[in-house]
Amino acid sequence: MPHLPKWAKRKPVPKAIPIRFPKLDPSAPNSKRRQIGKILLVNADAGFVLIEMRGGALPVPGAALKCIRDGADSGVLIVSGESQGSHVIADITTGTPRKGDLVFQ
Repeated sequence: MPHLPKWAKRKPVPKAIPIRFPKLDPSAPNSKRRQIGKILLVNADAGFVLIEMRGGALPVPGAALKCIRDGADSGVLIVSGESQGSHVIADITTGTPRKGDLVFQ
């Protein structure tokens, strides 16, 4: 096998961790999910959304968030490291979130 330079060696791919959410109604008063924001912008071509946070601490990069539209799940998002003020960028993992969808943690 030929000797490869350091920059050509591939790093091992991390093992995928499945995301599971409890089957709870986020609008129920005893729900463990809490609304943390609302989607302001969706860029489906690039696969990300801009979330306006509603108070509280910003979610950590890599955190999974759930989008809800009219009481039904509309997608799952993963928080990227980009944020400014009360706005956070998240990558679309599944679903088709739209502007105005509520975001739950």
